[in-house]
Amino acid sequence: MNFKIFVINPESQDICDKSRITRHITAPYSPQQNGVVERRNRNLLEMTISIMKHMDVPNYLWGEPVRHATNLFNRVAIRSLVKQTPYEVFKGRRPNIEHLRVFGCIGYA
Repeated sequence: MNFKIFVINPESQDICDKSRITRHITAPYSPQQNGVVERRNRNLLEMTISIMKHMDVPNYLWGEPVRHATNLFNRVAIRSLVKQTPYEVFKGRRPNIEHLRVFGCIGYA
């Protein structure tokens, strides 16, 4: 058997300690160990499929609905952040959502 030794970078650990971030080390190439990420990925995929089916988007254009769904997820409050969105935490201000439109609507340049 080949066993790999995982070394934690002390600089990144110091940054995490100062920012009060708790690190959970998992085995590489095993996303099944992180249920939160798996659920988020599943929700993103389900939203993408829903957008594509509702607006009759061909399958080869899957990248745009994924970007649209990701943009929406970052601007919607989540349970782990109390009354904040991921955008607010990252940028320090409330997101502007006036540019959002229904995916697939007619647009003019």
